[in-house]
Amino acid sequence: MNTIVAISTALAKSAISIIRLSGNEALSIAAKLLLKENRELSGSEQDNNVLENLFAPRVATLRNIYNEKGEMLDKAIVIYFKAPKSFTGEDIVEIQSHGGILVANEILRACLSFGATLAKAGEFSMRALRNDKLDLVELEATIALINNTNTNLTKLLTRNLDGKLSQMLESLRQEILHVIAQIEVNIDYSEEDLDKDTLLRSVSTLLSIQSRFQSVLNSSKHYQKLQDVKLCIIGKPNVGKSSLLNLLLMQDRAIVSDQAGTTRDTITAMLDICGNLVSLTDTAGIHTSIDSIEMQGIERSFKSARESEIILCVFDISKPMDEQDFVIMEFLEQECKDKSVLIVLNKDDLMQQNSYDFTPFQTIKLNTKDENNSTLLKEKIASFLVMNINSDTFVLTNTMQSNLLESACKNLESAQDFLTNGELELASFELHQSLQSLGAMTKPYNVEDMLDSMFSQFCVGK
Repeated sequence: MNTIVAISTALAKSAISIIRLSGNEALSIAAKLLLKENRELSGSEQDNNVLENLFAPRVATLRNIYNEKGEMLDKAIVIYFKAPKSFTGEDIVEIQSHGGILVANEILRACLSFGATLAKAGEFSMRALRNDKLDLVELEATIALINNTNTNLTKLLTRNLDGKLSQMLESLRQEILHVIAQIEVNIDYSEEDLDKDTLLRSVSTLLSIQSRFQSVLNSSKHYQKLQDVKLCIIGKPNVGKSSLLNLLLMQDRAIVSDQAGTTRDTITAMLDICGNLVSLTDTAGIHTSIDSIEMQGIERSFKSARESEIILCVFDISKPMDEQDFVIMEFLEQECKDKSVLIVLNKDDLMQQNSYDFTPFQTIKLNTKDENNSTLLKEKIASFLVMNINSDTFVLTNTMQSNLLESACKNLESAQDFLTNGELELASFELHQSLQSLGAMTKPYNVEDMLDSMFSQFCVGK
């Protein structure tokens, strides 16, 4: 297999850039980078001695880097990871050069001139998968960690990366194999001779496994919601929506005016809420209007609220509820039941005249002029983004994995029904289907595993 090379860090001004080589020729290509005369290394005993003198596995050394013309490109740290104890399972050499697009590209070009092939997207991870350094679950966790925007989920994703989810799935897979073995032993018996107690235990085992799978699916649905969180601020004109946006961002992002209707279109910004990246939108004030431009802005306000997971609905606590406020409350009660809604009672530094009962929605009283309220408000919003995480909590990181586990759940449910009715062949078929779905999530199963489990139940000498 050819030796691949790529720049593994972002192409931007930074402290370091990492150029990574992987493959059988990684060591000899790296050696050419370190030797000013760039001699040809043919694999002879003498050349092997040269390589051994140049590199010691997992030892960082500061070396000069040269191109094919013998021109010095950089002084960089070089680390050699000897196969199979590397990320890809192949020989890997990492060059940590000074950051910057030009330096990294020059080293990359030199590697290509010495025989390396430019890596395709994800090719290092693909080689790790092929060499059993990662399974599909761990690979997906790597991608999810790169794209993760929620601090609370980092622990779950690193658990997947560490193989904990794969181990849990493998453990339950072994239980399914054991049930299949029990069924296969009983298939050739007549209905009168079936071991009913064993079949009942098998149904109970499958029900327990199905429950575990369903728990993972439920956690995963919550995880998917937290990956692209939209937060919308709504309310009638002049209640302090734009001031609330500025308070959250701690900067004057939106124009604030005592004149109603200052905001006519949506304003969007990215916001860090206690370690969770959220897309924040300030909307036009919701009110009755005959102005065509204002009407478009108001419709966009409702649309933004419908598309958001979290809604901050602002009311002026210094004024009693009016018709426009009640229209907004009706919208929340009818169209936002499945969303996280926080009622923000603004202007609490003034005399309170709004005594409306906002139950069942959560409320917070504040004054947007007080910057100290920013932290309090963010903590309140963060409470909507928390997952209850324990040692049994796992998440799937994409729709394909969820679909496969849902399919396995359906197979287990069907198998339980067939077992209850004594239809063992059909139950066995459904369980084999569930194993195929689990195998597609991690790696294909081997029917020999089932045979080993089955024959282990026979007496010695049988």
